[in-house]
Amino acid sequence: MAKIVPVRELRSNLSRLLDDVADRRDHVLVTRNGRPAAALVPIDEYEALEETAEILSDPDALAALETGLAELARDETISLADLRRELADRRQSR
Repeated sequence: MAKIVPVRELRSNLSRLLDDVADRRDHVLVTRNGRPAAALVPIDEYEALEETAEILSDPDALAALETGLAELARDETISLADLRRELADRRQSR
């Protein structure tokens, strides 16, 4: 659960709040006039959100994900060892 702080508290305690986010992996929701205005999250979570947004905006990536999920649902998977053998066979046949 995110810690909710007004912007005034953010200004006076920024260093401590950044330590909480970076070191303790806390989330901080900053409010302005009682309404949510911004969020502080650990940088790796922010980067993951950015990457997710990029994937979700790419129709080809979404189609590939849907295809993979459908294959999983149909149990159309192979083991890593089988995949390696198949790739090695393809390389040798070139």
